[in-house]
Amino acid sequence: MSNLEKATASGVAHRRAVSRGERALDLAVGEIRAETKLAAVKVDASAALAGRIMERVVDIDEYRRALAGNDETLNAALTRIELGFIAKAERIQRGMGSEFGL
Repeated sequence: MSNLEKATASGVAHRRAVSRGERALDLAVGEIRAETKLAAVKVDASAALAGRIMERVVDIDEYRRALAGNDETLNAALTRIELGFIAKAERIQRGMGSEFGL
């Protein structure tokens, strides 16, 4: 094999290795980008749920106060229901986070 043939064969092998390495790098970068986009969607969904829970807590608290008026006994009973809602919403929120793997 002549020096030219050896150099050509070596150059082809090197280009294949570089191409393979570049393809592997491009694939890894693509996976990281996809994971990052998915994580951002999960965070946005979690924030949206938190905001919705807070809005509903305010609504329910105002409704409890309107229903109970000055009746302390009724207020105490309705407060227990309200706290139950808050506890349930917190469980849903925590479950969503683990479902998303956050």
